[in-house]
Amino acid sequence: MHKVFVYGSLLSGMGNHRLLLESKKLGVSHSPEGFGMIDLGYFPGVVKIDRPGSRVIGEVYEVNDETLTRLDRLEGYNHTDGTRGLYNRLEIDTDFGKAFIYIFNNRYGESNHLVENGDWRTYYNKTRGI
Repeated sequence: MHKVFVYGSLLSGMGNHRLLLESKKLGVSHSPEGFGMIDLGYFPGVVKIDRPGSRVIGEVYEVNDETLTRLDRLEGYNHTDGTRGLYNRLEIDTDFGKAFIYIFNNRYGESNHLVENGDWRTYYNKTRGI
């Protein structure tokens, strides 16, 4: 089993959450400091930033190998060279122990629109008028 920290379209109630329906939700957590969220349109990206207090809020799930493979595919993670995909996969500390997080590689365009509170669900609902 693997733990995965999700923060965007994979959150409960969001569009891609269906990939986690058979996984166990451990709970809500924050990333360590040094991570920020950017708006990429209909989904966010998390990047490392040098900004005191910057963290991302998300949910931690326990997933099996098959689910992790599906998540890797969704996130465009390249197993042979994580820096060449859309997202790289790193391990971070969470309230539920070590978990994977997908980090945006900035290869396919950049966004200067920082999601200030690091909470995609709140930001998405506010900006989309939901």
